[in-house]
Amino acid sequence: MSSKLKDSYSVLLADDSDKDRLLIRHALLKHPRLVIVGEVTDGVQVIDYLRATGEFKNRKKHPFPDLLILDLKMPLKSGYEVLEWLRVQSFADLVVAVVSGSVLPEDLKLSLELGADAFFVKAAERRAREAMVSKLEVLLDLSRRK
Repeated sequence: MSSKLKDSYSVLLADDSDKDRLLIRHALLKHPRLVIVGEVTDGVQVIDYLRATGEFKNRKKHPFPDLLILDLKMPLKSGYEVLEWLRVQSFADLVVAVVSGSVLPEDLKLSLELGADAFFVKAAERRAREAMVSKLEVLLDLSRRK
């Protein structure tokens, strides 16, 4: 981990719901240091983006993110499968936050066991989403101080 805070953090948003991505985008607007560099709708696209393969091979157009906001329930590969894949990768500075519609304790437990840095339940209220994004920004800052 690097020891210097960044002026901005790049965010990859992975969720198959157009509405949920829109709500997170709106919450991110209040945090100009968090910049969305990509949006994907399934687990295969997450892996392709992080590996810079397929349609995401141009790193200038698709820069590697500091933060992955990951939904658990996505097509082709689930968020769990992405977390399992991430366990054997060497993306030391990547912060992974699961944002799920699930309130089941076992989803929280498994997500953290598989290496997620944070777990949030998708919030219906704007203020709750903005609070989540504030926590993500703090988490990113803390991850850079280690």
